[in-house]
Amino acid sequence: MSPISSARSGVALAISFLPLVMGCGGTGDVSGQVRYKGKPLVCGTVQFEANDKTFKQGNINRDGSYSIEGVPVGETRVAVNSPNPKSGDFQPLQREGRPPAPPRPDIPGWFPIPPEYQDLSKPRLTYTVKSGSNTIDIDLK
Repeated sequence: MSPISSARSGVALAISFLPLVMGCGGTGDVSGQVRYKGKPLVCGTVQFEANDKTFKQGNINRDGSYSIEGVPVGETRVAVNSPNPKSGDFQPLQREGRPPAPPRPDIPGWFPIPPEYQDLSKPRLTYTVKSGSNTIDIDLK
């Protein structure tokens, strides 16, 4: 075998092992419960931001559960938002010449959470996502 073909074989072998050395990447599906001081949140969102800045979000259900598909594997920063359902952020726009929108329904059991859990730029919550299915319960203090 010539030195050139030997070098090419070595390069090809090294490239074939590169994904094993660097990690395969991939994604995982995440689900769990969100609680504050032991009580489940009844509405809001959970956001996961991966190291590559990929952002995934899921809604919090009335029982505090959430699920998010396709979160990149690895360390993630997590934020939880549960804004007041009666705030102006949730009020429908009033269009000129149209009747007013009906009032927003009550969401029984809603309570505020500390604002520091909502900021991904200063995360208080970090979790590691693995390939496949992940159960990550988020317990806010």
